[in-house]
Amino acid sequence: MSLLSYIWKNYNLINMKKLQFTAALLISMSVIACGGDAKTADASSETSETAEITASAEADYEGMKLTDLTEFGVFASLQIPDGEKGPVKIENSATESVEIMCGTKYGIEIIPFGLTVAEKKAELDNDLVYTIEYIEDTPEKIIYKKAIQDGDMESEYHFFLTKEIDGEPYSIQSLNKVYRQKSIEKMVVSAESIIANTPA
Repeated sequence: MSLLSYIWKNYNLINMKKLQFTAALLISMSVIACGGDAKTADASSETSETAEITASAEADYEGMKLTDLTEFGVFASLQIPDGEKGPVKIENSATESVEIMCGTKYGIEIIPFGLTVAEKKAELDNDLVYTIEYIEDTPEKIIYKKAIQDGDMESEYHFFLTKEIDGEPYSIQSLNKVYRQKSIEKMVVSAESIIANTPA
């Protein structure tokens, strides 16, 4: 082998090793950088989600105030409209349930020892006038749309849920009036806020 060939061969070998080392270094740096970005993105996403949940929880009761229902025979409190969108009316019905109304967009009834969700669904499904579409359906809550098939009447939205207060079962539902879905969603937030009063 000539001296020139020997030099050329070793030169190429050295350059190849340098190239491999450089490539390995670049790949390592890229992986580290991507990993860091991913972690930063995950952390940023988690922070954003936490902020959204906190903001949502704070916004849930906007325009509402915690109201004690003891004088109406229910030893609990719940968030109800603060009266800015109409006068609030709370009264016992003939059947000793508690009806709470505010304007035309809020109306709920709290019923001691009321139906279960399964019983309420059986009642709705046996209705011969209305067709029922369940928007949300869980063992503790239903949100549904009532409509008269092929009728010109506006569809109604309603909710029904169950809560236990001091070991006693209660059902809470929208009043038998025409409500829009957005109003029902706000009523559900109100109904789900019910909590037993703590003894003084």
